[in-house]
Amino acid sequence: MKVVKFILFVLCVFIAFVLGSQNPQLVQVNYLIASATLPLAALMSFCFIVGLIFGCFVSFRLFSKLKWQNYRLQKRNEQLSRNAQEQAQSTALAPLKDN
Repeated sequence: MKVVKFILFVLCVFIAFVLGSQNPQLVQVNYLIASATLPLAALMSFCFIVGLIFGCFVSFRLFSKLKWQNYRLQKRNEQLSRNAQEQAQSTALAPLKDN
């Protein structure tokens, strides 16, 4: 697993190097109150990192909701299972009535 992570890391660094070397142009970025001139590769990297952080935040939030829902459903399932076992035992121990 460590080898796969290392290969993916090297691949990402290589792709970043290729994108950076192929996009040396300067672009003007206008903010609300200011503007700046940045290399296109730096702007692309910044947007990628912001998107990655935002995506991780949203995924973490959804994942934690699903984990909590799973936890509650497992507890409810255990409770229903115990109730069903108790009912089965109580009906098995009840005396049979003759007509």
